[in-house]
Amino acid sequence: MVMKTHLVALVQLPPPIHGAAIMNQRALAALQAQYRVTILPMRFTPTIAAIGKTGIGKILSGLRLWIRLIGVIFRDRPDALYICLAPRGAAFWRDGFYVASARLAGIPCLAHLHGRGLQDGILQRFFARLVLHGQTVILPGDALRDEVAGLACDIRILPNCVSADDFASPDRPPIHRARPLNLLFLSNLIATKGIDTVIAATSILRERNIEFDLVFAGAEGDITTDQLHRKIRDAGLSDQCRYHGPVTGAAKSALLAQADLLLFPSRYRNEAQPLVVLEAMAANLPVICSPVGTLGDIIRDGETGRICAPDNPFDLADKIVLARDNPQQTVKMARAARALCQEHFGAENFGRILRHLVRDCLLISPAMPNKNGHAASQCKEAPDDP
Repeated sequence: MVMKTHLVALVQLPPPIHGAAIMNQRALAALQAQYRVTILPMRFTPTIAAIGKTGIGKILSGLRLWIRLIGVIFRDRPDALYICLAPRGAAFWRDGFYVASARLAGIPCLAHLHGRGLQDGILQRFFARLVLHGQTVILPGDALRDEVAGLACDIRILPNCVSADDFASPDRPPIHRARPLNLLFLSNLIATKGIDTVIAATSILRERNIEFDLVFAGAEGDITTDQLHRKIRDAGLSDQCRYHGPVTGAAKSALLAQADLLLFPSRYRNEAQPLVVLEAMAANLPVICSPVGTLGDIIRDGETGRICAPDNPFDLADKIVLARDNPQQTVKMARAARALCQEHFGAENFGRILRHLVRDCLLISPAMPNKNGHAASQCKEAPDDP
């Protein structure tokens, strides 16, 4: 009897809500369509603000998760481990320990990276090479290949995706100079995402007598709601700015539909392929962003959006004015971005490629007896996609 391939998935899931957690949900949906998947959720903190901080509670949660993983490995003998690998800090060492444990049991691993910093420091680089040698590492874009350079792993490219519901009509009206610009900053409130740059750039717009309304939307991070309001007040922008709070689903879609421009001047060192930019592209919303992570390959200046220098409010202000003063070109860029998103960042394409990556990983990995004593290569189902 042909048995269904069994994967164990160690993934971050909401809460809190952030791009990697959303992509993990989509990855699980794609994998469960073809494989048997045992999900071990990585829920170490309920808030964005607590991400990256270490405490005794997180350590104990990590140990409990490791015990669960060992239990699944020796009880069910899964065919592979799929893990959303943290790229830096204490979380990287924790996740690397999970990968090492699976490898010692003879289980091949697919490590999916949604951030940068994998080789920060000599010790981390050494450990990354040790645990990822010969394993499959999934990157969202070619621009991140340096993250795994020299690690002797099997590098695969799988761009992030948006859902079918994220795609809006391609007939968004052009920016109208007779009314204030509707500007949107949609991200968790993390300083290096460019909040100060946005505030400084819009202060410049006000000095140039350009009317605008600016909406901030996202959960608290290292910037609290009170701190954001203080920054807005200190810049004299209280009449032009408002904070919407965290948004998901229909509320997020409404903000994207109402805006004229998405502003994303991130300098976040962990940035890989921010989902919010893809969602704006799908919503036919023009984007102005910095070229962090893979964005320089996706947002091509003057073609699919505008690129601004990170931490440069004058450049961001100039790019906003350029978009306003050239409405037809801005519409054309947004449509091109939407078409690019449809071609390369759809959920169906994402799922098909991910399932192929799992199949390839299993085909090149040594056969390992499963709990019934059969070699792993003998219990693979037929390929799911042509």
